[in-house]
Amino acid sequence: MKRARRISVRVWTVRFRKSIAVLAAGAALSLASVGVAPATGATVAEPAGHRPVPVVYDSDLDFDDASTLAFLCQAHKQGRIDLRAVTVVNNGIGTAGRSLTHARTILQKCGLPRVPVADGSPTGVHLAPPEARETFERVLTGALDDAGQPDQPSSVTAAQLIATSVLSSREPVTMLATGPLSNVAAALREQGGVAQKIASLYVMGGAFDVPGNLFGSTTGGFDNTQEVNLWIDPNAADFVFRTMPAERVRIVPLDATNHVMITQAYVDRLGASAHTVEARLVHAILTQPDLPPLIDLDIMFWWDALAATSLVLGPRDDLVQYRPGRVSVVLDGASSGRTIVAPDGTPQLIGYTADGARFEDTFTSTLNGGRH
Repeated sequence: MKRARRISVRVWTVRFRKSIAVLAAGAALSLASVGVAPATGATVAEPAGHRPVPVVYDSDLDFDDASTLAFLCQAHKQGRIDLRAVTVVNNGIGTAGRSLTHARTILQKCGLPRVPVADGSPTGVHLAPPEARETFERVLTGALDDAGQPDQPSSVTAAQLIATSVLSSREPVTMLATGPLSNVAAALREQGGVAQKIASLYVMGGAFDVPGNLFGSTTGGFDNTQEVNLWIDPNAADFVFRTMPAERVRIVPLDATNHVMITQAYVDRLGASAHTVEARLVHAILTQPDLPPLIDLDIMFWWDALAATSLVLGPRDDLVQYRPGRVSVVLDGASSGRTIVAPDGTPQLIGYTADGARFEDTFTSTLNGGRH
């Protein structure tokens, strides 16, 4: 963990550029090469009387968001959640247009092509590092084998799809957001009553008592107290935290995700145990040529997947341990995007630690349809 925190912006940038130069000639692994087959109907049913939780997932669809979407697809097929909609922001680490295509590809491969999708094109306050976008675009295009799939704009905006999905549901919806909060903020602004009908909003973002994770060529002049998702659009994050009712936001910050580092040993374990299309898909993503060198640096974590696993297990589970705090976001200056606890903040729930071994077991088991 200490080593990860010492990685500087310069090292991140150099590493991305080296990875681009050295690995560009390598052959990308396709899903066919790792044996991914069409989704089947074999799932693990929930007990009789269980009502799956309605879920809307918003992300910036880079490598760990894509892995998280595969995880949610399997949880949906098991009847643990009801995946109502998938939306993506276009100002995060994912590539605009391609992110929506990748979301559609994942849903198709996992056997859920009818789940509605949409993207949004908000402008973030800070620009995501372009070298990160290039790297993770190569990763997803290689793993999903959808380079020839044309990008097709959605018929509605992400904000409209979020609002419609929430307001039309007979039961309160649980939301998961694992990118900049631009789409969520737009949905809350555009449609009254959305915030009240969200039972819980799980957010992967922020850093409270640990250093931030800024990296790349666009982050100069900042003090690295920020987590990158909320740094990209701090105004949206602050608006969401202040608009949502008290303690309905469960923030999964770096304080918790620092306990779930991605290791090569875990990648090997997942590959050896993969029984489902979702598990094989995640393994395909993790074994693309650009990722192993970054995993070896001890700087890659299951950021988004931890938040999703906490959601699927439910608010009474202690995989991520939360405590209340009055949350505010710094909007300007070198600390722009930093999350803090302040007297004038909004009472929300902050994840301060997580059980890394239990996460790996739960994530693997769920991906495999309830089997290790």
